[in-house]
Formats: sequence, C-alpha cells, structure tokens
Amino acid sequence: MSIRIVPKEQLGKAHVNERGAGFIPPLLFANLKNLYQHRAERLRALATENHPFSSYLNFAADIVQAQQKALYDNPLNVVLDEIVPPHCNQEHAPQKTDVPLDCKTLPRTLHWQNILHSLIAELQPTVPGHVKPTLENLAKYSEQELEEMASALLHSKFSKVSPDQAVFIWAALSVYWAQMTSLIPGQARAEYGEHRQFCPVCGSMPVASIVQIGTSQGLRYLHCHLCESEWHVVRIKCSNCEQTGDLNYWSLDSEHAAVKAESCGDCGSYLKIIYQEKDPNVDAVADDLASLILDAKMEEEGFARSSLNPFLFPDE
Repeated sequence: MSIRIVPKEQLGKAHVNERGAGFIPPLLFANLKNLYQHRAERLRALATENHPFSSYLNFAADIVQAQQKALYDNPLNVVLDEIVPPHCNQEHAPQKTDVPLDCKTLPRTLHWQNILHSLIAELQPTVPGHVKPTLENLAKYSEQELEEMASALLHSKFSKVSPDQAVFIWAALSVYWAQMTSLIPGQARAEYGEHRQFCPVCGSMPVASIVQIGTSQGLRYLHCHLCESEWHVVRIKCSNCEQTGDLNYWSLDSEHAAVKAESCGDCGSYLKIIYQEKDPNVDAVADDLASLILDAKMEEEGFARSSLNPFLFPDE
C-alpha cells in the first residue's frame, strides 16, 4: 500500500477511471468530528461491573475524552504542503517512499507538545491519585526531553519510556498525527503495493482490523494505532506476512463473537479481527483493549501479537 499526494486534476482523472462497480477504497480516513466521542462511549459501555479491567477501561475513556477537548482547543493551522515531504508530491516517486506522514522521519513541531500539556491540564483534576505524579512529572520535562521520549516511542524503543508516561505522550502524538492526516483527503491517491502490514499514511502498526458494514460491507480494514487511518487488506490472508495457508480464528465466547484473533502458523503472529456486523458500535482501540484475556490465550498458544494498542505499551 502506498499513498501519493497528486495534483488535483490528476487525482480527478484517477477517480473517474477507478470508481465503478466493485471499486474497493484502499484507504479510509478517520472522521475526527466523532472519533473520540464514539471511542469514549464505547470504552465506558465495555467497562461493565463484571469486567476484570473495568477501571482501566474507564481511565482510558477519560484520556480519550481529553483527546477530544485537546483536538478542538489546539487546531492545526497549516496546509498540507507545509508538512508533506517533497518526494510524496513527485508523480513517479518509488512506492516504498510514499508514506507522506512517516512517523519515523517526519519533522515534528511543538504543536504536539501543546496538545500534551492540554491533556495534562484536563486530566490532572480527575485522574486517580496514583496517576497524578506521572502527569506532574510530564509537565516538568523540557521540550528536548519530551522530543526524545516521543522519538523513542515512534521508533518502537519502548524500554526508553515508562509505560505510564508513554500512554499520555502517545495520546498527544496521535491527536497531532490525526490532525495532519485530516488534511490529506481529496488531495491524495492510495494504491496497492508492498508493506501492507504498515499504515500507508504514517508507517505505524495497526491496533486491530475491522470487518465493516455499510458501503464497505464485508471488507477488512486495518486500523492505525497512531493516525487513525484504515487501509484495506483482503480477508483470509495474514496481515503480517500475507500468507494464506495456516490461518486460524480464536474467540473467548463463541464462533459468533464480535472480537476474534486471527493467528498465522507461518509467521507465528496474531491480530485481532473485529466484526461490525456482530456489533455496529465496535471500535478498534476500545474493543481490542477490552479483550485482553484473548491476548493472554493467544500467548499461551505460542503466538506473538503483531499490533500495538495505544493504551498498552510494553515495558521492554
């Protein structure tokens, strides 16, 4: 999968030629108007009294609610040309470089730190007592220290940032990347290509996959854990290694469960697959987080997770 920023007239011709019966959108962008509100509501709905992680689900919902406020309190007043690297505007740029908002190479502005401080201010009065020192420490870090922590997380060097701090830093980075991504629709063309296990917009891992309803009925899209974009990957194929010969599906409840794990015997990995037809209110981040017991089961079976939830960072 690759995405390339193209002149408007070229994009128009491409759309006319491509769209028609059987057309599958290769890339879907998040609707920031309701993304965080829906996720917060879903987290709270999943945090039932008998859920073993209900308190953490509610805590995650508070962070998501703060993300929504930070989104509107810190608008990103730039145009796409100011942040997209020049190579993504080239008509014949190699596919492997067509990641316009590459999380590992894109220069960041201090805008994401403004979002972080907004999150801290919003959450400080309401978080549990044992969380307050984490927020207080984050507020004291210098700009350089925060940049170093952000770089470590974006390069998957998770041991360099404590998990309790990583959740808040990533929440700010995610809003920042989602804001930048919101500038892309209508100005880009997505094409199928290599490296489909990574987000074509920012190069990050998925959090889970969603089998959709509506206009995309039955199609599977992987959901990015950073910029919130979704990209199409056909079903009955491992999302990590693209092999098809040894796939199995696991669930905790029954074969009709809304959340399952798709395991691959070829690469030894698994990714959650979430079905909107089973529950139209599912959310990739929320439902993945709420099904941690399924992760434990998959680890017992010897499979390694090929994704990352923004509320669960490894400590090594």
